[in-house]
Amino acid sequence: MIADRGGKSWRSYGALACCDVVGGDSRQFVEWLAMPEFMHVGSLIVDDIQDVSEERRGGPCAHLIYGEPLCINAGTAAYFMCEHLIKAPNLSEAQLNKVYQLYFACLRGGHAGQALDIYGLDYLMPDAVKEGKSDVLEERSLAIHMLKTAVPAGTLARMGALVGGGTDAQIEAVGRYFESVGLAFQIMDDVLNLRGLYFGKQDEGKGTVAEAEKAKASKKKKTLKVLGEDIMCGKVTMPVAKAMARIPKLEDREALWETIKSKPQDEKVVADVIAKLEACGALDACQAQADKLVEDAWHELDMAVPDSFSKMMLRSFGWFVVRR
Repeated sequence: MIADRGGKSWRSYGALACCDVVGGDSRQFVEWLAMPEFMHVGSLIVDDIQDVSEERRGGPCAHLIYGEPLCINAGTAAYFMCEHLIKAPNLSEAQLNKVYQLYFACLRGGHAGQALDIYGLDYLMPDAVKEGKSDVLEERSLAIHMLKTAVPAGTLARMGALVGGGTDAQIEAVGRYFESVGLAFQIMDDVLNLRGLYFGKQDEGKGTVAEAEKAKASKKKKTLKVLGEDIMCGKVTMPVAKAMARIPKLEDREALWETIKSKPQDEKVVADVIAKLEACGALDACQAQADKLVEDAWHELDMAVPDSFSKMMLRSFGWFVVRR
């Protein structure tokens, strides 16, 4: 049901595109398109229960419809569906063993990242607020993003390059590129949680909670994210981390954190927090960081693989992630 609502499916694209970019033929691995989606949707179902979320991809979370016990079972079962999909034809025993190793690295990384995400970064906020520094907060936030998204993305890309016959250098280059894309994707996810993500360019709002709610009520626009949900959950995200080093006055940092920590549900309060994060330049700084991550990794990939249509598409994909 969650899968039927759409989603970006970029992990599936990455696995097969990285097969082609090193000279392989992804048509032999079309069943792999389902593999990252099984893994990802399974994690979404369980994550939504752990995060007590209410909405996913424009509709109610699965556990609100089917109940938590069934969804915990379905979410974890999705991880094991990939065993049959991995066994693509013409793989040597060595390749198959390596693919298995990479796949379970995806799962280990994702679960470790989720554990850190559930624990949260609140324990670091008192020092960050007091000192007006964000370096430790940003480092820990990136670690969570690396484990939850970048490691799975990078290992799926390495799987594609491996079965495509890539050299060790090529496999590592595409892996690092997709790790950087994964980091950029999550950083921009934090930003879009505050600026909004909509169906189609024509559906963009101006970024306030009130405008998003008005758009939903008029049925002229449909949001893919609940605007300001991270603020409502009191979550320390990358924009909040960056804001600590960009708000000069201690009392302003204290007031901002006290508001976020209170998990505000009033849309005017949430809109005010978003406005402060915008005003101090935290969201623009996130955008710049995401851009740099993708551009630096692209330079390495560009030198490792020959020019091709698949390579051009990977380049365009990197731009899409940071400009969606």
